[in-house]
Amino acid sequence: MVLEKDMRREEDPARGVLTRPVSLSGRLTAIVEMAGKGKCVCDVGCDHAHVPIRLLQEGRFERAIGMDVIEGPLGKAAGNLALYGMQDRVELRLSNGLDACRAGEADTLVVTGMGGTLMEEILLRYPDRTGSFRALVLGPQSDPDKVRAALRRLGAKIIDERLIYEDGKYYPVLRAVFHSDSGSLADDPEAAHTQETHAQAAFGSGQTDTTVCPPDMPAMLRQEADIAFSPDTPAGLRQEAEDLFGPVLLRRRDPVLLEYLTRQSRVLKKILQSVIRAMQDGERTGEGTGEGAGDHERPDKDDLHMRHLRKKQEIEHSLEIFGAALQVYGE
Repeated sequence: MVLEKDMRREEDPARGVLTRPVSLSGRLTAIVEMAGKGKCVCDVGCDHAHVPIRLLQEGRFERAIGMDVIEGPLGKAAGNLALYGMQDRVELRLSNGLDACRAGEADTLVVTGMGGTLMEEILLRYPDRTGSFRALVLGPQSDPDKVRAALRRLGAKIIDERLIYEDGKYYPVLRAVFHSDSGSLADDPEAAHTQETHAQAAFGSGQTDTTVCPPDMPAMLRQEADIAFSPDTPAGLRQEAEDLFGPVLLRRRDPVLLEYLTRQSRVLKKILQSVIRAMQDGERTGEGTGEGAGDHERPDKDDLHMRHLRKKQEIEHSLEIFGAALQVYGE
């Protein structure tokens, strides 16, 4: 519960600390909103501790653990905690990922401010520790497909996602929970409530197709509704699209995701045309065939041709994945 009276005050003269809400970007605001509520939150890669401070300011958690692999940010974090009077409620630790976190210490894990490859490594290094959290709130800055695939390996279920457009980039933010074999979210009522709230907001703004997920459908049933892929889309391609773009975003036909898919598809098509032109230019000048060049030059020419060919194949496959996702929107 947000203590509105305290949140409006800029400073507490008696304590000499700031009480105004710590300022956050749109991406970090989404992280805070998706964190829900609990007793203790663990923030890996806490940087200057803005997220833990805001979570405590809003009364979402009683205490927090802030961890970072570099001492510099932890020093800044300690200064911010003192500035906001949070030093007794947030414990800072020097830690590489979850190295300094014991299983069961916190009920919610927040990881943001890093790429998906590193985030995947952190999640999978100690499966028992990762699995001890009731909920995971993750904001990969790249390679989100690796993070979603890691969650599948761990047995976690993604129950809410957002795509934030900020400073010219798109940032996914997701919430995942560990659940029973029956798939019930009874152990995480906050997760179900969070998803319900965001879905209803989307329907209210006219951003979601109600034929896919009706707003009166219970949260658990709605999240299990089939994604409207084309019937002839191969299962492997569907999984790649879900990992790359997010099952919840696709299921509710998120408008920001559609914007991203449309823009990036155009970019990929332009790059593909450039690669094809480079291959054609190489063929005309004898690159990759040895024609018009000495034998000592041929390996380099062949290698360049093969690099172009591999790049062309990679882009074409990426366009297949984007195309499968766009078909969900009827594009």
